[in-house]
Amino acid sequence: MSESEENKQDDEDVFPFIEGERIDLVAGNSKWAKLQCKWNNSPNVRHYARNMWPLTLEDVKKWFEPPADRHMRDHVVFTIYHKGDKRPIGIVGFGRINWVNRNANIFGSIGEQEYWGRGIIGEATKLLIRYGFTELNFHKIYAGVYSPNARSLRAAEKLGFEKEGIIKESQYVDGQYLDEHKFALFKRDWMKANEV
Repeated sequence: MSESEENKQDDEDVFPFIEGERIDLVAGNSKWAKLQCKWNNSPNVRHYARNMWPLTLEDVKKWFEPPADRHMRDHVVFTIYHKGDKRPIGIVGFGRINWVNRNANIFGSIGEQEYWGRGIIGEATKLLIRYGFTELNFHKIYAGVYSPNARSLRAAEKLGFEKEGIIKESQYVDGQYLDEHKFALFKRDWMKANEV
């Protein structure tokens, strides 16, 4: 199969769940397991994500197995798919979903470093927040960002998150303990800001 035929086949296997301008959020695909393994093991990509343990390809492939109870997930993860370049470039999702209290932790990472600093994680996060509040009916979305990660600290505030507090010296990174900044966004505030 030629490269153009392979790219066409890859494009046909992409089913956007949430459409954006430059990117789409698509369900994870096991054929991208090698990419996800690469991203999760990359020293630069995993630095502030705190992926402290190495992952094998077999570990990552298990992520794509259906959960035992398909109705009560504690996480929702999307692959960030660049529409123009027709390739997966990162992930974004909700973890630690609490369905009773209607809240979840938001996370995201651009695995392909040439896409860093282009505002793509901001676009992906906005799409995910809208999904969380309008379709999953979350009351609160929260995030944690470590002190030296200035780009993520700015992004959280730009997206409308408000700082709830700082947990002092909660993470050990590169030989030192770092503070974790806790942010939250409430549905009522997001709806008001977005006139929903």
